[in-house]
Amino acid sequence: MSALERRLAQLEEVLLPKPWQPVCMLTEPASDALTEEWAEYRQQVEAAKARGDFVIVVAPVKHVRRRRTTTKGVTYCASEFEARLVEASMLPSERGNDSLLVDVMKSLPGNVIGPVVCDTA
Repeated sequence: MSALERRLAQLEEVLLPKPWQPVCMLTEPASDALTEEWAEYRQQVEAAKARGDFVIVVAPVKHVRRRRTTTKGVTYCASEFEARLVEASMLPSERGNDSLLVDVMKSLPGNVIGPVVCDTA
């Protein structure tokens, strides 16, 4: 491989758009749901994983503060808003940034205020 071919390969690696993994968002059934609903939900999760999708499951939790977790190839979120943020971070940018979420954050006017620790007790 000549130096020109190596440089061309490096440029293509940097400039060509990367393939984006499809995202599948599901909502976990209620804990008292029928077994048929749970079976259908599990089937949908397995089908999405088999297709190679990035699986996001919205599993609302009451009275418990749970961070986003990933288990066995499935990312669990506590709210649909959080799941949409994860989805936006997985989608390609329209302006050359890292993701669609970065596009949105950079388009917001005003100052950015960092996180502040609050006493929840």
